[in-house]
Formats: sequence, C-alpha cells, structure tokens
Amino acid sequence: MRHLLSFFLFAALLLAACPLRGQLNWVASHPATITYTLDLEKVQQHELRIRVDFPAVRPGVFTVRMPQASPGRYATHNFAKNVYDLRAYDANGQAIPISQQDLAEWAIANHGGAVRLEYTLFANGGDGTYSGIDDRKLHLNMPASFIYGEQLNDRPILLKIKDGQRPDWTVATQLVDLGQRRFAAPNYYYFFDSPTLVGTIMRDSFRVSNPDGKVQTIELAMMHEGTREAFDAYLAWTRDIVLTQQKVFGELPDFDYGRYTFLCSYNPWIGGDGMEHRNSTVCSASVGLEEYADRLIGTVSHEFFHCWNVERIRPASLEPFEFDHANQSGELWFAEGFTSYYDDLSLVRAGILAPEDYAEGLTGQLNYVLLRPGRQHRGPVEMSQQAPFVDAATANDPDNFENTFVSYYPYGATIALALDLELRRKGHTLDELMKLVWERYGKTEIPYHLRDLQLALGEIVQDQNWAQEWFARHIYGSALPDFPSLLAEYGLELKPVQQDSAGFLGLRLREEDGRMVVRSRINENSPLYATGLDQDSKILRLNGIEIISQAAWDTAVAGLKPGKTYALAFEQMGIEKTGNFVAAASPELVLRLAEKAGKKDLQRRREWWGGVKGEGSKGGKE
Repeated sequence: MRHLLSFFLFAALLLAACPLRGQLNWVASHPATITYTLDLEKVQQHELRIRVDFPAVRPGVFTVRMPQASPGRYATHNFAKNVYDLRAYDANGQAIPISQQDLAEWAIANHGGAVRLEYTLFANGGDGTYSGIDDRKLHLNMPASFIYGEQLNDRPILLKIKDGQRPDWTVATQLVDLGQRRFAAPNYYYFFDSPTLVGTIMRDSFRVSNPDGKVQTIELAMMHEGTREAFDAYLAWTRDIVLTQQKVFGELPDFDYGRYTFLCSYNPWIGGDGMEHRNSTVCSASVGLEEYADRLIGTVSHEFFHCWNVERIRPASLEPFEFDHANQSGELWFAEGFTSYYDDLSLVRAGILAPEDYAEGLTGQLNYVLLRPGRQHRGPVEMSQQAPFVDAATANDPDNFENTFVSYYPYGATIALALDLELRRKGHTLDELMKLVWERYGKTEIPYHLRDLQLALGEIVQDQNWAQEWFARHIYGSALPDFPSLLAEYGLELKPVQQDSAGFLGLRLREEDGRMVVRSRINENSPLYATGLDQDSKILRLNGIEIISQAAWDTAVAGLKPGKTYALAFEQMGIEKTGNFVAAASPELVLRLAEKAGKKDLQRRREWWGGVKGEGSKGGKE
C-alpha cells in the first residue's frame, strides 16, 4: 500500500480533528466526502449495484477509473471486465453521457461540478485478490470492486450499505466503523487497502501492550461453518503468533486507529489465499477450520509478519504504489522470502508446530530451491523482478519457468535460513537484523533500497566487507552455502534420500493411445534433458524395453544403474528420434532431527527455535 509522507501528514491532521483517536465521525457529514452505497438486492446473482457520489469534481472532463493492480499483488489484473451498466448523473441529478476512453477508464463531461455514478459489479471469485458476492456474503477486495475518481486522492471516503438490506449481516474491515453500517477511510489509498467482509461473522479480540505501554487491539473475524470451540482455539493460536512475532521486533506496529483485524474465511464458498494489508489481512481457504486448522494457521503467521515486513519495512521499488499498473521490485526475496522463513519458525517458537514437522517443511523448501535449475539463469533480485509475470498473472502462451524461475518465496526463505545460521556462527541472529531494519526503515516508514539492507547487515556483524561479499554471492549472485554443515551444528541431518537409486529422471507422464506421453517441460537438471526430449513427446523405448504403460516405464527405470549410459527412443512432432543419457542417483534430500545430537547442538537449536522442548505433534502445543 502507498505510504507517502504527504498521506501520513494528511492522516495525522484527520485524526487530530477527531474527538477520539480511531474515529472518523466527521467523514459522514463532510461536504467533500466521496460516498459508496451498496445495493444488495441481487447478491444471489453475484451482482452488486454500487452508487458513488462525487460531491465536488474539477471543471471540464471528469475521469473515473477501475484499478488494475491491488495492494499485496505484483501483477496487473483486469478488474474492469466485471463492471457494466454504468450510468452518470450531474449535479442536478440529470442523466449525462459517459464515454469509455480506455480498458478501465471513462470520461464524464457537462457534470456541473458534481457526479453521481452507478454501476453493476459482478464478482464470483472471492479470495485475497478478487471479490466474491453471493447469498451468503460480500467478500470485497476494494480495487476489484470500486471505481475511483481521478485526482481525488485526498478526499475522505464513506462506505455504507443501503438501509434495510440484510439486517442480520455484520461487517468486518480495517475501515473505521461509524455505526449504522457506515465505514470511513481518510482517503483513497487507505480505502483501497481495506478489504471488507459482510455476512455472518464470528468474532473476538484480544489486546496486546507494547513496551511503551501503548495497547493495540487484535481482532479475529471469521466466516466459517464450524463451532465456537474451534474458533476459540484458533484465536488462542493467533494470539500466540502475535506475541511470538512481537518479540522479534520488540514491539507491534502502531496500527492506525489502534486495531489490526484478521479477516478469515474458511468454507466451501471461498477461494484460497492470504493477502496482507496495512492494518488487516485476508486469510481464506475452501476447507473447514476443524479439519485443517493446523494447515491454515501458517497463513495467519505469514500475513501477520507482513505488518512489519513489506507493509512498513517497505522497498522503495513499491513506492508509490500504482493502482493502474504493477510495480516491479527486486526486493521480494526479502519482503516475501524472509517473511516465509519466519512464518513456520514463528509456529515452532509458539509451540504450535512440532520440531520434526518443521524439519519436514524445510526438507520440501530446500529440495525445491537447491534442485531447480532456475538459479543458473537468475539470482534473487532477478527472480523478484519476475513477479508481474508469475504472481497470479495470466498468459495463453507456454513459458519455460520450469527451468528459469525459482519462486522468491522459498528462495528468499532459504536465503534467510542460511543468513540466520551464518549470523549465529558470528554470535548474532537474523532477529537482530530484522529489528534494526524495523527501527531504521519500518518504524520511520522510510522506503529502503538493496544497499540499505547490506549496510544494516554489515552494522550487525561490525564488518561491512563481509556483508558486501555476502550480498555479492547470495543476492546479486545465486550461490547458496553448504547447508549440511550449517544444519549439523543444530543437530539436523541433511542427506540424500536414496544414494544408490537411478530413478531420478524428473519426468511426468500420461497415457495416450497406448503410449506414455510427456506431460511437461523437461527439467534441465534431469538426465533426460540431454536426449532432446520435450513436452508432448511419446516415449517408445527405454533401454530396449517397449513403453506401453506406466508399469512398463517403472520397470525399465528400476533396471537403470547410476553412471551408465542408456538409449531413449521417442516420437516428437511425428518424427521418431533416439537420444542417450547417463543415469544418475536422485539428488532429493531429506532433513531429519539427528538421533544422537550433542548437548551443544541441542542448546543451539533451542536458542534458534525459541526454547522449544520435547517432541510434539503438528497442530498441538508441546
């Protein structure tokens, strides 16, 4: 979300005008307030009729736009495709023409200084990016829902529901509640960063004090089909996470209006997602809370860590946030990746995730990052810059991301793991770096550059040369450290799954017309890459064995010996071809708690994992 100094100065003036901090009561009566009124009459058809009143607009042509980008996302989205039946009215309430100028832009002339706009929004895909409207709820991501007026960014916003409609539905949002289902924002930037749930909502809250004595309210608002007992247990876990992450930075952020809200939807009528915002987050999944709480809580942990890292510790490349196109950032390995490192680590420290389950999660992450060929093509900065192409972006033509891309989420988390363990060798921790960056760039809300992170690291270890070399190898380059030796110091063993297996071919097949067909691009790390095999090729023979079924393929693969050369016959685009490859053992790794870890190693692990004791089970405190 955009956090310009001018925005905060303006917001501070607004708060100063309020009789109580956390209230924007004056917005409802201010003559400059832009008002959005929601008509719920056709929600069962996934339609929301929206009226927007612009009380004062500039002379001449007034331009309105539908956003094409959304806070927390890094790609462009065509939200305007679900907007139709636009009508415009002038200052006297008379209908006036509205002309579409671009994909998501309309022009209105002869308005007399004020405009009332009405339109229908269709939405049936609710998650962290898209809105969902139906007979059970409104699940509103604001950029996917609301047209805005050009050059009106400094006007207060009022959102309200038409009187008498769905009186049993309540509202959860980081917008300020003015009562009577009216909600206020100081300006468009805050409004568009404020996802809103309307429907049957289970909710509760707790309060957390900072060292300075300031108290913040943390609310859990949830749409789910389960019991209050399950909700209460989840609330307790949420509180444990909040307190655990507070220790990393030494304090909670000073949330606007003193409140942070978890907007959770766990039911069959929602999409799965997690999306951070300045004072709230959306966490959704199309499953039930009771059965999947231990899997869902990781998203809560990830998104709350974002209230420091990316919402306030914010890269300059995301500033100012543009609602009309995607910002490209080279720092997502830190903003998203380091957050991904801390999400499960926070669960271990809070006693929610057992040590063996944490190790299992690290196994999948390390295998993904260490074994994908993408690091041969791009490092963390360049991977981050690919976000507009991969972050829920759509394209009709094939890509080669299987070989050229490594997600900045696990890639950054793996870098964070490496840095944490290397810092601990030097008598420091990654927590120290995060706290320093928070105090210097997050608490002050000064957007950072890559070099700022490097200098902060050098300050922690009191060695700028070491920090410069570390960034050169791991951030500007794509090198990774010797993880087996690093992890061994904490009683963790990282070893190959099967050292003598030749089954590593990296191939996914489907049966078609009595032949096995390659389903996807061939990984550059696969021994079969050397044969010239490609997606949609038909496998004919492997080592002389006719391949007419998955069983035949499995039998042929089982007979391979590491280090020996074999022939593969296949049909590619109607032409029969033969290629040779050298069989290799699987490089897949597994991370386990060492059976005979020394006392020193166990002590290091306890310090790293926050004093976790004993062995527990996933989803239960130890």
